[in-house]
Amino acid sequence: MRQPAERHFSRVPLRRAGWSTFFIAVCLGLTIVALATGTLSTSLQQVVIALSGEGDPSIKLAVLEWRAPRVAAATLAGMALGMAGALFQTLLRNPLGSPDILGFDSGAFTGALLAMLAGASQVMIAIASLAGGMLAGGFVYGLATPRNTGTERIILIGIAVGAFFMALNDWVVMTVQLDMALAAANWKAGSLNGADGTRLYLGLLMLCLLVPAALACARPLHILELGEDRAASLGENVAATQLKIAVIGLALTAVATFVAGPVGFVALIAPRIAFWLTGSASIPLFASCLSGAVFLLSSDLAGRILFLPRIIPAGAMTAALGGIYFVALLWIRRNGKGAAA
Repeated sequence: MRQPAERHFSRVPLRRAGWSTFFIAVCLGLTIVALATGTLSTSLQQVVIALSGEGDPSIKLAVLEWRAPRVAAATLAGMALGMAGALFQTLLRNPLGSPDILGFDSGAFTGALLAMLAGASQVMIAIASLAGGMLAGGFVYGLATPRNTGTERIILIGIAVGAFFMALNDWVVMTVQLDMALAAANWKAGSLNGADGTRLYLGLLMLCLLVPAALACARPLHILELGEDRAASLGENVAATQLKIAVIGLALTAVATFVAGPVGFVALIAPRIAFWLTGSASIPLFASCLSGAVFLLSSDLAGRILFLPRIIPAGAMTAALGGIYFVALLWIRRNGKGAAA
């Protein structure tokens, strides 16, 4: 007979697959609702007709030009952030080890912003976003000297680095021409209005490369969770593996920033939701990816319909939810229950 622990672990993959399927279904449902919801009322039949390229021109404009790019941007950015958050939280073994807390998204936005203001192409903006994220990552891990590599210290350094890049971004936005400043501020707020076809295609291409690379890191991540000494005794090149995982996480953060701007707290919350729901011993990567898409899609939809006729940027909605979660998480860890969080 199987022991209770064995029966529990045998159910985990099935439970994980079930929740992943649920997240996919919710994403599809939110997509349908988002395409049909707005100041211009449209039925599901009208949405289907518009997606086929037929029907009323005004409905086609609303569905294809206004709503569909927002949905695509939210899905791509949410998936990238959910996966990046799972990688860094597992790598640092800390629920606060998120790329937005560590300042990586602010660094990526600095690179993308400077490239945009220089009139660069979308490809160059994507490369600049990646370079900015890598620079922020280099600062954080460079300042965490070999004697100061505790996760709490890395997180504190990341907060400081993120504050520096945020201040730099604000200064740049305030010094450029008004039209550029408005576009940059809209992007910085995490608004999904500015997502165009080229940006979405590039984001999708990069995500198709990075998600499989991240999923391939599942086994090394599990080994690293045993501790560096134990991982080394099992034949894992600890330093090289950590570097590879960090680079993939930074690239995912750069993709999300390039597509939607520095949207906060998705990478912090989505992996924890997937972790709690699946009951896994470690954070599930694919479920975190899907959870991030659900979280950002629902946040954007709420910002569009709850405050009509005003539209609240998705970044503001995630910040409102994330601030509550962040305070609660700090309170739980303060009372010695960090492992449960």
